[in-house]
Amino acid sequence: MAEATKREFKASARNIRMSARKARLVMDAVRGRDADEAVVLLQFVNKRAAPAIKKLIESAVANAEEYGNRNGIDIETDNLVIAEARVDEGPRMKRWRPRSRGMANPFTRYTCHLFVTLAEPELIEERAKGRPAFRKPRQRLSREERMIKTGRAPAKVEEKAEKKADKPAEAKAEKKPAKKAEAKAEKPAEKKPAKKAETKSAKKADDKPAKKAEKKTETKSAKKSEKKSDKKK
Repeated sequence: MAEATKREFKASARNIRMSARKARLVMDAVRGRDADEAVVLLQFVNKRAAPAIKKLIESAVANAEEYGNRNGIDIETDNLVIAEARVDEGPRMKRWRPRSRGMANPFTRYTCHLFVTLAEPELIEERAKGRPAFRKPRQRLSREERMIKTGRAPAKVEEKAEKKADKPAEAKAEKKPAKKAEAKAEKPAEKKPAKKAETKSAKKADDKPAKKAEKKTETKSAKKSEKKSDKKK
């Protein structure tokens, strides 16, 4: 049975003497680009990881050409796209740096592994068809749910949560407006007569001292006028 022709080609470089964090900065700039475009771009990137990644992409293109020549297949290397560009952390090496007074300080030498996969653009489109456009965010469990999941809490808590969830939200929504309408209908009926009675009593209370003061002033003025008339006589 004839084997299916390969549509993606890989290359890897292991134990590169640089940190994975710094190499990822360059790898992120290359991911998703055409292979030829990425090689040209890396010539102008002023990072120590750029030459290693450039050499790796060229190796993957050479693997594609070698596969086509070996099997008599015409593979268009100009159209190959970087489908996967990954940097993994490699082994760490502990070293010592001499310091003053005969002391030595430890430091770490980091290494990384580089992986590149080139694929035809048609293959990438076919794989993207079955994937969702976005991934739903992971829902974080509450403390009670985590306790139940790990077996550190009884299942009663879970039953209560289920009962609360089973209660229809519609019933709550119907009750609230009904209560508000009843409260509004009752409030004006209670407040109006009370307000009227309070205003009348307040007016009467305000009018009484004013009338008394007016009467007193009138009587005083009348008495004064009488006394003056008696003196003149």
